[in-house]
Amino acid sequence: MIDVKGLSFAYRRHTPTLMDVSFQLGPGDILSILGPNGCGKTTLLKSILGFLPINPKTVFINSHPVESYPRSFLAKILAYVPQFHGGVFPFKVLDMVMMGRTARRKWGGFDRQDIQKAHQALERVGISSLANQTFTELSGGQKQLVIIARALAQSSQFILMDEPTSGLDLSNQTMVLRTMKRLHETEGLTFLMTTHHPEQALYLGGQVLMMRAGRVVSLGAARLLTTAAAVEDLYGLEAGLLESMGLVPACLGNA
Repeated sequence: MIDVKGLSFAYRRHTPTLMDVSFQLGPGDILSILGPNGCGKTTLLKSILGFLPINPKTVFINSHPVESYPRSFLAKILAYVPQFHGGVFPFKVLDMVMMGRTARRKWGGFDRQDIQKAHQALERVGISSLANQTFTELSGGQKQLVIIARALAQSSQFILMDEPTSGLDLSNQTMVLRTMKRLHETEGLTFLMTTHHPEQALYLGGQVLMMRAGRVVSLGAARLLTTAAAVEDLYGLEAGLLESMGLVPACLGNA
């Protein structure tokens, strides 16, 4: 379980980015963190991943403070999918996915089991046919599926994703979201995702955590909380705007 208890953090003194954030994420859950730019979504993920010098005993992973884990061991529990990037080096897709096995290797190169796990990860996201393709030549959606496959190959308990559809067109966004939903429903994988899109939180189901200015505004079932009124309030929009734009009830809850 990921258990965040009263987490606060500031990059600069007297300018807090997170303030008293608390929530839990259990095995098999899916939680979407929703909120405007600068509300602290990415900072929250980085705090959970142990990337930032947070106050001790404010983030617990399986009942232990995140700061108590060696980096190498934490990588066996938490897998990270960053925002979309195009890549620079012309690695083969299989080699990209194999990188997820690094946390499982004590020394030396990869063995037969690592190769098998990488191939299985590609199959699980439906792109096994791309194993020998060059990563930089793939479409945006395919690249993001490769990064998700890399996280799966890591064999971690929790997958943390920072705006996984950012920069993708609608078709590629759909490809990524359908894959996440299928993995969650058929394999019981646990996801923690940040997003700017309330309709994505609704589609994936599970829980939604709404944030504004570093604080938790609301936390609960996505199908109940992700309403037009709640989204308009979260983003500072005038009441009724989403309905006038034709976005209700097609994309948002109608409660």
